[in-house]
Amino acid sequence: MMNIYRNRLSFDFDSQGNTIDAMVGFNGLNDQGETAMATIKVTKEMLGDDKTFDDVSNKEITELAKQKWMNYIKPEAGTK
Repeated sequence: MMNIYRNRLSFDFDSQGNTIDAMVGFNGLNDQGETAMATIKVTKEMLGDDKTFDDVSNKEITELAKQKWMNYIKPEAGTK
């Protein structure tokens, strides 16, 4: 089993100071010494209807990024 943890969370802003996206970095390590790393972008569209980054917690942003990463690793049937 691989233990995955967030090692970075950063935000990008527009010229008005509004958060436009978040970058979440992950590291993973298993008992055999194998590692996995990813940086996943969370966009405003991923937050849900009428939500902004001010409306969600860092934990929620991290969970959205994890879900996106898992979809890359194990895509749904019929996707590439």
